Amino acid sequence: MDRQQVFGRRAVGELLDSGLEVIEIFFAVGGRGGIFDELKATAASGGVRVVSMSRAELDRMAPGENHQGIIAYYRQPDLLHVDELLDRAPKTESRPILLLDGIEDPRNLGAIIRSAEVMGAAGVVIKKHKAAGITPSMVKASAGAALWLPIALASSLDRAIRSMKERGYWIYGLDAGAEDSLWELEFDDHAVFVIGSEGRGLSRLVRERCDHLIRIPQLGKVASLNVAVSASIALAEWLRRSMRKR
Repeated sequence: MDRQQVFGRRAVGELLDSGLEVIEIFFAVGGRGGIFDELKATAASGGVRVVSMSRAELDRMAPGENHQGIIAYYRQPDLLHVDELLDRAPKTESRPILLLDGIEDPRNLGAIIRSAEVMGAAGVVIKKHKAAGITPSMVKASAGAALWLPIALASSLDRAIRSMKERGYWIYGLDAGAEDSLWELEFDDHAVFVIGSEGRGLSRLVRERCDHLIRIPQLGKVASLNVAVSASIALAEWLRRSMRKR
């Protein structure tokens, strides 16, 4: 486990609730409001070391970031292997997995993970190389969801997809040029949604490995949706159908 930083009131609040090992929390001197008092009380009751310091000192700890007057350090567990994520996925209910093909912006990654956790996904697979990883700014962008959702690291998305297919998953790649519409295609109960990188979209090999390519219908003139928005729409459509079956 590595010592990792997380900042922002919402993210630190989720950290304290997550059950992860919190090492220490730094609060800005003079920080007021219910959320500050609540977080301090929660940290103290859990035996977490609490330190007060100036905002200038906090700025030096998280340069260029909007830490909102609170920074924490915790023990980050090792990320899962893809097979471990598949082992943990529920077997008796439909819960999709997201596979991210090279998301580079930590804010996009955080937003995707936030939507995945909120919509009930079983987990997210991210690339080990040439992609955004688990960073403080990503955790803040996820509103702390990255502290809850199972995340697997894949050195090869090709091998990851092969493993998923061996377990009975169907792979659906989001592609603006696809013939099939997200609204019309029927999803298998064991679904993996593949989201391409900003700008480039799905890589050639990953696209070839998908069972179906699907597009999100559009009426406007803008060429494409942001990747985080696309992921959220796909997950919302899956959740809508899932709720109708219950």
